[in-house]
Amino acid sequence: AEAALAQTEDIISTFNALLRIAQIEAGDRRERFQRTDLRSLVTNVHEAFEPSAEDAGQFLQLKTSDQPVTVLGDPDLLMQLASNLVENALRHTPKGTTIALEATYLGGLPALCVSDTGPGIASEDREKVFRRFYRGEKSRTTGGNGLGLSLCKAITELHHANLEVSDNHPGLRIEARFPPPAK
Repeated sequence: AEAALAQTEDIISTFNALLRIAQIEAGDRRERFQRTDLRSLVTNVHEAFEPSAEDAGQFLQLKTSDQPVTVLGDPDLLMQLASNLVENALRHTPKGTTIALEATYLGGLPALCVSDTGPGIASEDREKVFRRFYRGEKSRTTGGNGLGLSLCKAITELHHANLEVSDNHPGLRIEARFPPPAK
């Protein structure tokens, strides 16, 4: 009975994630857009995840710009984006890994970045991680439904942002670059 209940909860979680992605892709959240400073948002995410990182023997760093990093967006979805990226890094990197959460400007554009010093992802698999239900070989032994980064992709597309995966030498770097907010 416990196994059936756990399986049912996993199915409900997967369904809810798919529903949320569909709602985001439909653009239903644009009416919630407002000017949002990514610095305060990533500070909150850092505070929420730092104890988990410490418990896992990982180091979660916070790096923010001295000036506001303002985007036009849905604060709840932007929080979800940052949380998913940090949670993904925590889940898929070993003890001793340093994970950095940043709100900064890259090429003059507001950006939210998460990088780590873990094993990274092979270059040929980097775009695949955004596919629904995709789980790389190394991540098949960890929890999850393969929808976290798909949700991140949907959130960034709603915000007309670019989401890029690159090598962190060592590790992985994921950058969400947003358009500058209208004045």
